[in-house]
Amino acid sequence: MQAADWAATLFPVFLQISPLPMQLSDFLTLPFSDPVLIFALVMLIILTVPLAASKLRVPAIVGLIIAGALVGQGGLGFLERDATIILLGTVGLLYLMFIAGVSIDLEKFSKSRGQSILFGVASFGIPLAGSLLLAPPLLGYSTESALLLGAIVGSHTLLAYPIANRLGIGKNKAVTLSLGATMVTDALSLTILAIVAATVHGDINTYFWITFIGSVAVYLAVVVFILPRLGRWFFRNIRDQTNIEYVFLLTVLFVTAYAAQLVGLAAIIGAFLAGLSMNRLVPENSTLMSRVQFVGNALFIPFFLISVGMLVDVSVLTSLEVWLVALLFFLLVMVGKYLAAKAGQLYFRLTPDEGWVMLGLTSPQAAATLAVTLIGFEIGLLDEMAVNAVVILILASCFVGPYLVDLYGRRVVLAEEKSSLKVSDSPERILVPLANPDTAEALMDIAIMIRGKNSTEPIFPLTVARETRYVEAAVASGEKMLSHAVVHAAAADVPVIPVTRVDYNIASGIIRATRELRISDIVIGWNGVITARQRIFGTVLDQLMEQSDETILVSKIDQPINTTERVILAVPPMSQYEPGFGDSFQTIKKLINQLGAKLVVLGSESNLNILKPFIEEQKPELSAQYKIVRKWNRVTDSIAGLYNDRDLVILVSSRRGGVAWQPSFERLPAQIIRNVKPENFIIVYPAEVEEHKKPTAVLRFDASPLLPDITANQIYITADGETGYSQAIEKMVSGLFPDRADVSTEISQQLKVLEPENLPSDLPGVMLTHLSTHHVSKPLLMLAISEEGFRVDTLGDPVQIVFILLSPTHLSFQRKLLILNRLGRLIGGGSTKKQLAKAKNIDEIRKTLSAKLTILPGKEKEEETAGDQSSG
Repeated sequence: MQAADWAATLFPVFLQISPLPMQLSDFLTLPFSDPVLIFALVMLIILTVPLAASKLRVPAIVGLIIAGALVGQGGLGFLERDATIILLGTVGLLYLMFIAGVSIDLEKFSKSRGQSILFGVASFGIPLAGSLLLAPPLLGYSTESALLLGAIVGSHTLLAYPIANRLGIGKNKAVTLSLGATMVTDALSLTILAIVAATVHGDINTYFWITFIGSVAVYLAVVVFILPRLGRWFFRNIRDQTNIEYVFLLTVLFVTAYAAQLVGLAAIIGAFLAGLSMNRLVPENSTLMSRVQFVGNALFIPFFLISVGMLVDVSVLTSLEVWLVALLFFLLVMVGKYLAAKAGQLYFRLTPDEGWVMLGLTSPQAAATLAVTLIGFEIGLLDEMAVNAVVILILASCFVGPYLVDLYGRRVVLAEEKSSLKVSDSPERILVPLANPDTAEALMDIAIMIRGKNSTEPIFPLTVARETRYVEAAVASGEKMLSHAVVHAAAADVPVIPVTRVDYNIASGIIRATRELRISDIVIGWNGVITARQRIFGTVLDQLMEQSDETILVSKIDQPINTTERVILAVPPMSQYEPGFGDSFQTIKKLINQLGAKLVVLGSESNLNILKPFIEEQKPELSAQYKIVRKWNRVTDSIAGLYNDRDLVILVSSRRGGVAWQPSFERLPAQIIRNVKPENFIIVYPAEVEEHKKPTAVLRFDASPLLPDITANQIYITADGETGYSQAIEKMVSGLFPDRADVSTEISQQLKVLEPENLPSDLPGVMLTHLSTHHVSKPLLMLAISEEGFRVDTLGDPVQIVFILLSPTHLSFQRKLLILNRLGRLIGGGSTKKQLAKAKNIDEIRKTLSAKLTILPGKEKEEETAGDQSSG
């Protein structure tokens, strides 16, 4: 007895034994007919199956397909694959294709368009050739039936794309090629279906081809040229209404998909093209993209996967002949797709892991496969055995594909992380001072876009209230604005910590927050108005630039930034020599990459030669046009000659006194506003110190000025206690004297044989050592940590923590003792020593010592003052 029959007989018996209300008995009739019960069961599956799959280390996609097979008519018979399930499954498939189109790296897709077509033809042609060679002799198929089978095994469905997207490789070249190949294989598959069907019915003639090609050409012209302009107009005129923006995207998706059917293409091709047309308008790190992916991954796509599983009829699995036919189909798919993926890997110079990812993405069979099979059955070219074999093929390929993407996709992620060039290892903390509710969301959007994809740091929106008699009202107003900013960022799944400061001066409040929060980048708004009394932007911004070292993005945003078609980037001469230029330019690249905009770079010839490899070769790679500016004082004319209202102008500038600074820089923003009148304009001021030298990478003892700061290159952390001590000394000392190898060697040799200043019994596991040398002009402090413990020749027992003090020979003996005494007090607690020994980086060291870095008692403060006064 089948599972469905067993379940159908069980419930009536139960009802005879225990009479139930009529409504409940209706609920227990199989298959379920009550819409609430159907939806409840599906949601229960969507909730529980991914959780169970993760425990079993099985891709959630596979789990949902199996669940669909179990509850479908071919399994327990709880659900019937009726019009409702088919509708929701179709919506899920179209939504999946739309997400693929809207998430793809359009720059890479455009560059690799020819490669995608080539790979798509190979991925379709090799299985098709296998079908034409093997199906007639082995299965007795006619040429038309063999062609139709080739259309089945040559196509594929992006069933495993959500896994690639979740792993963060959605913009990897292998994935991009597979996405492009999907359009090619599905188009070829459905074209063959149309031709074969027309041949069977005798409808194929010249009129058929003229009508088909003409209607497809008109359709593509509308989608490629008109839809993006319509979307840009919509987003520019309907602002700050995310719900309506999302509904607009859904409308574009389904209208475009249906229009594709009208001209003879597949709806899934229309859905993918709809995603491509909206791609530049939906940045990857945006509230709208977060909403698109959330609804798809939580609801629509799981419905599609469950509907695929419901195709399986368990009863056909008992037929050996069906299994043999299914095995042939499976081999045609896997061998053909493997050969295409391997050839693509070698030809496009991809890694073996990327080749396996391509196979995993192009092997699952579902949408086009099912469509071709059912129509082939209706017109008599495929028999029932072929249909059952295709169902088994769908089930098997849907297991193998996601498994390959999950397994090898993780390896691709690890390889990308190892090969990626990191400009800075310092925490990326973005501060967004807010003063105008009308521009708050635009500034938050910029902060979200420039935030690193894998960053764990929050964004810090800030309001500063002036210290006046109305300060409470100002704070309340600021908190209201902050609440909107928090909600906006939370919708994009970005962590936010709102900050409020009260100060007599707005700029001072921003600067204080910058230092307290260890900010790396500041995104601040500007209204574009400059009066005669103001130097560059206005009082607050001018003070902020004078008193801060961080990267600052001064932003005038009058139109939604996601509608940007092109970025005009002006880079002045000598900018590359600014200490923070590399990090600032990386920030600019992240913004441009998120916008998916074209790039035009203006600069001197020497500048462009330096910038070109940085733009095109380091991630994120961008393609750009380069225009030489002979005289920088005429750069405004160059910008004006290029500008249109769909452009974003970005100007790299420099603070007064910077390497690249020129007096004309202070007039340049006003000149651009006056002569170009850009609607969206950002001026970027690179940081004045390199990231690794910023306070974020410095351990400061602010409460005890007696103790010298410790920078990151004066700290050494190792897990190797046997040989680590000598290495620690050599590495830290060489960092202090990078150009003086003789001095480094001399000091290192002296330190290795020094006796500790402290008694081991006083501070077990801690060594304080001191060296006076004429090679330093002020006290320097170094810190070495090993949780296992260093083996030091002058000590018997291993030590986990070593503080080394280098002092100038003229420093008073009293002050040396005070510094060492203070260090002993700083780490004197047992819990402090244990936590410090386990520290893995400077942030963990700072966190451990934060409780100790407090204002000293009066007596100790007097000692420090005395030490300062007695120093030589």
